[in-house]
Amino acid sequence: MTAQLQNNQLLYQREAKLLKSSYINNKINLEASLILLNNLDQVTLDYITLKLNKLNQNTFSSFIQVNQCYNITLAKCTLDINFSAFVVNQAVLSTGGAINLSKVNLILKNSQIESNKAQIGGGIYYQQIVPDFVLLIQKGIKQNNTIQNNYASIYVLDEEGTPVFIPSIQNQSSLSDDVLLIIRQINIEITCDQLNVQQIQCVGNLKSSDYQNGGFYLTVQPMYKPLSTMIMKIRSNVFPQLVDSNNNIQINQGQLDLQVLLNFDQCKIGQIQKQFSNSIICESCPEGKYSLDILDGECKKCPDSADYCSGSKIQLKNGYWRSNEFTDDIIYCNYNPDVCQPQSNKSKFNCARGYIGMICRSCDIYGQIWEDSQI
Repeated sequence: MTAQLQNNQLLYQREAKLLKSSYINNKINLEASLILLNNLDQVTLDYITLKLNKLNQNTFSSFIQVNQCYNITLAKCTLDINFSAFVVNQAVLSTGGAINLSKVNLILKNSQIESNKAQIGGGIYYQQIVPDFVLLIQKGIKQNNTIQNNYASIYVLDEEGTPVFIPSIQNQSSLSDDVLLIIRQINIEITCDQLNVQQIQCVGNLKSSDYQNGGFYLTVQPMYKPLSTMIMKIRSNVFPQLVDSNNNIQINQGQLDLQVLLNFDQCKIGQIQKQFSNSIICESCPEGKYSLDILDGECKKCPDSADYCSGSKIQLKNGYWRSNEFTDDIIYCNYNPDVCQPQSNKSKFNCARGYIGMICRSCDIYGQIWEDSQI
């Protein structure tokens, strides 16, 4: 332990050094880190090799875990790694394939972080403080480090603090508490509010924090009015900011904010315009009713000459005829009811084979419809 004078107060710091050590091919099934360093203000690792280790338990840790400072009055606490290698290590169910940092700055020089794997933070996982080595890499300064081929199954934040990818996880209960905490902090919400537009409404399951089967499941029915546009917003919860070791903001507090432009068509034939609160909706005519005119104020009752009606569909009974599907002028085939076969999938224009014209009373002698001549 060392002491320093700061603001006329004697502050004590705890320090630890680990030198010239190797940890190779360990299979860890206990709920603990291989190296756990808590409440230390300065940690130095020199000439350390961590290779082919595998952490199988869903612990709240990684192989090397360094947590917040012993002296909370210090502006920062630091992990200093030099001439070390962290290669092919796996924290199968947890965070940080090799190193896990909480409120700790990392100075990394002349070292190798390669081919490590974890659920989050394939090589190194850090919280709240963006380590110095990350900021230097962003400036193109590698300090003789090799950092490559590290893999994370879950990507939670990109460089702008936006959630980008969470894959389908079949058994979340097997994951570590820290991974579950991160996933469950994320929630998604749909909003449809727009300034001075009271007619816009959205109903349904508009908010979810239940992540399953590869995503967040929401249902929404937006309502406004025909031939109009609106903006639907999909937002996440607010993610905390990240600072550097000097407490300068590196990633602002923010959230995922996606805007979707919706274009509303006019009502279609078979639908009726109806007032729904402040909005106008297009409601399809239910079974037993129909509409063939977009100006209809209400759906019409299915006629006795029809076997089925819904939307714009009128399915006639055999023995009846109409000129096309856009009219409800229905005629009984009194000349010969048997040749009017609208219920048969072999008929054409409601007529049995060989017959054409109004109420199917003419023979298709030249094969105009049925192709083969009836002469």
